[in-house]
Amino acid sequence: MQKKEYEKILNTAMSTGADFAEVYYEKSKSKVYSFNDSKLDTIKTSNTKGIGIRVMKNGAYYYSSTNNLDINNLCSIAKKLAKNISNIPHKTSIKLNELLTKKNKIKIEHNQFPTSKKKEILKNIDKLLREKYKEISQLSLSFNENDKDFVLANSDGLYIQSNSIHTRFTGTIYTKKEDVKEEQFLAYGKASGYEFLDDFNIEEKMLETAKLAVDKLDAIDFKGGELPVIISHGFGAVIFHEACGHGLEATSVAPNLSIFSNLLNKKIGTEKVTLIDDGTIDNMWGSNIIDDEGNQTKKTILIEKGILKNYLIDKCGSIKMNLPANGCSRRQSYDYAPTSRMSNTYLAPGNDKIEDMIKTIKLGVYCKKLSGGTVNPATGDFNFAVDVAYLIENGKISKLLKGVTLIGNGKDILNNVEMVSNDLELSDGYCGSKSGFIPVTIGQPTIKISKILVGGKE
Repeated sequence: MQKKEYEKILNTAMSTGADFAEVYYEKSKSKVYSFNDSKLDTIKTSNTKGIGIRVMKNGAYYYSSTNNLDINNLCSIAKKLAKNISNIPHKTSIKLNELLTKKNKIKIEHNQFPTSKKKEILKNIDKLLREKYKEISQLSLSFNENDKDFVLANSDGLYIQSNSIHTRFTGTIYTKKEDVKEEQFLAYGKASGYEFLDDFNIEEKMLETAKLAVDKLDAIDFKGGELPVIISHGFGAVIFHEACGHGLEATSVAPNLSIFSNLLNKKIGTEKVTLIDDGTIDNMWGSNIIDDEGNQTKKTILIEKGILKNYLIDKCGSIKMNLPANGCSRRQSYDYAPTSRMSNTYLAPGNDKIEDMIKTIKLGVYCKKLSGGTVNPATGDFNFAVDVAYLIENGKISKLLKGVTLIGNGKDILNNVEMVSNDLELSDGYCGSKSGFIPVTIGQPTIKISKILVGGKE
């Protein structure tokens, strides 16, 4: 679309007295290479193009999206949205600034990395693992590619174009011994092209993952109880992402639906807890140059030494909370209005030694890898499955456990963080919320929780 067409849509959207209007144009494509049964099974491609229009008044908004890009249709949609504000005509004369371009730099774009090379990598992994572990019954491997170009224009005169690119490898290993079946999942992705392979040894990581899938076949049941727990670095941070991070987003804070509402500058955790959200980290899975409202992404210290310092705030949240927006507005696609979301969220490293954590525990659990779970943002209550867990007995890690869950509350866990090591690791994933599923990074060093309810099978 041309500049004058964006201006026409915006003037129509503002024609009944709205405070703000925005047009978001997106063109994206994705491709998935799936490797199953020791062969490249499918290559699935999808292409998307569409526009979302948002009209705002007093912090409330009205949104509509379409893939019909005819200017008459778009103006018709804008007019219907404007009627939600009032039926009184309002004179407008919105002029956009000159187009500003902020593009992510890519070293190896998706179409520059040959399909034959992708197939070769997946084939070699399949062969390596099947020869090493006879317990493997199936392997599912994939490369996932996503490219998006977008343009943002709004009634403040902003006119900007940018892009995002994500590349990810995933592998699921299925093992079997007699009647026992297990599986283990590995994912690694970056907001970059195929240069993401430069700092990721797929063969080594998949061998480690396969060993876990085999070892889990001999895992034992565990009774559970309220115990001290060590949560390993990396994806263990999902517990902070879900139980705390969502409660710090303006989406839940502004309407007082969060347990952390109205607690700014109050102590909510131990001095060991410093939680940061940083969308500026180069090529990290949850990073981008600008957010989905056109603002520069930022590094935001959410909790500093146990004190709540900031929330994640988008434009709507800014109006409702009377606090500045901080570059965290995100959306899955043009089908969704943007909202405050996490990007790369991690617990800052400390100085405690992992061996000291283990030595202090007479009976407890070492959680090597967490899985999915549920959380209630209004209460902070959560329940997480532990994918890989070991028993700690008399200061030593011993048996591999199965069926372990962690049950607790977001506020409680912040106040029970007793020790934090310096082995920070970041892990990629997807997060679902009001504005759809988006790439996010979560991370933490190894930590010790003084007590938490550990569920088991006995």
